Amino acid sequence: MYYTIYKTTNTLNGKFYIGKHQTTNPNDSYYGSGKKLELAIKKYGKENFIKEILFMFDNEYEMNLKEKELITEEFVNRKDTYNVGIGGEGGPHFKGKKHTDEAKAKFNPKGRKFKKSKEALDNEKKLRYKRNNGSFFSNETIEKIRQKALERAAKKRNAG
Repeated sequence: MYYTIYKTTNTLNGKFYIGKHQTTNPNDSYYGSGKKLELAIKKYGKENFIKEILFMFDNEYEMNLKEKELITEEFVNRKDTYNVGIGGEGGPHFKGKKHTDEAKAKFNPKGRKFKKSKEALDNEKKLRYKRNNGSFFSNETIEKIRQKALERAAKKRNAG
C-alpha cells in the first residue's frame, strides 16, 4: 500500500488541490474528492487537470501528519486552491462526523446555489424522455405522461 500526498492542478487557471490518497497504484486515475475540485473537473474536463505525487509514505500516520502540515487554515483561505478544509479532517477519519456551519460556509462562501445552464437542463430533459430506440417522445406524449403521474400521486395522497 502507498500513502501519498498529491497535487491536482487545473492547467487552464492554475488553481490546485492538495490531498492524501491510499492506493496500490500511485499513478492511478484518482484526482481527489474535494467538492470544489469535483465541480471544477466537471466544469473544465478531466483532461485539463494533472496530478503529481508530492510525497510518498510507508504508513497512514506520516501521510496524515504531512497533510495536516501542508493544508492549514491559511492555505485553505487562499484564492488559488480548491481545498475547503484543513488537513487531517477529511477521508476515512471524517466518517461519522459532520461539518460545522462554518465549514459548510467555506464550501459555498457566497451562499449561492449552483445553477445549471439552460443548455445543460435541456440536455438532461431530452435524455429523460429518450426512448430505447433512440428517438424522443413528442411534447404531447410527455404532457400525457406528466398528467398520469400527477393523477397517480393524487390517488396515493388520498388513499394514504
